[in-house]
Amino acid sequence: MWVNDIIGLTQLGEQQGDSEIMNDVSQITFDDLDDLLAEQECETAASELQGIICGMFAGGLKNDKKSWKQPLIGHLNEGKLFPQAMMQVLDDYVDYIGEQLEKDIFALDLLLPPEQTSIEERLEKISEWTQGFLFGYGLQMSKQQVSSPDLMEALEDMMEIAKVDLEVEETEEMEQALATVVEHVRVSSQVVYLETRALVQAAVSELSRQNTSIH
Repeated sequence: MWVNDIIGLTQLGEQQGDSEIMNDVSQITFDDLDDLLAEQECETAASELQGIICGMFAGGLKNDKKSWKQPLIGHLNEGKLFPQAMMQVLDDYVDYIGEQLEKDIFALDLLLPPEQTSIEERLEKISEWTQGFLFGYGLQMSKQQVSSPDLMEALEDMMEIAKVDLEVEETEEMEQALATVVEHVRVSSQVVYLETRALVQAAVSELSRQNTSIH
């Protein structure tokens, strides 16, 4: 398994005095990340973690290998650094998500359990992803105020999905409904990301224009 490969490489590197960890976070699965978080006794699961990271980037997080650490580690581990292997995985994963969003946000794949998992569990995880996104977005936007009709509608939709009833039947109709919910979350998160960045950039440009006119 991917997780065991990372841990094994890390232990080998430590024995040899080499802290370099070779891995490909683009191949990480829901189960991989969920297992890794469980090993660190994190209450946050894989879907919620990816949601938090995406929400932080939507709120303007810089992909600079450092800005993510204080808010995310503060949430995951009460501000205490994880062992080196875990920090490396998180660092690489945050960087990967940031690059993917910047390159093509429309290609974003939400990190969810495989299709053979029950509908109820998958619905629970998309709810957790949405809660994570809103939490991460709030972390970044706590000192900024931006708004537009499209942004507010997307955020309100996500708030409703975050509170969805998790008791459902295993039927074909519910399978189709779940697919609709997942796509709606994906599109809503894209709207939040694009709208927020556009509004922040417009505010920065306006401030720059005002400063130029004053001088």
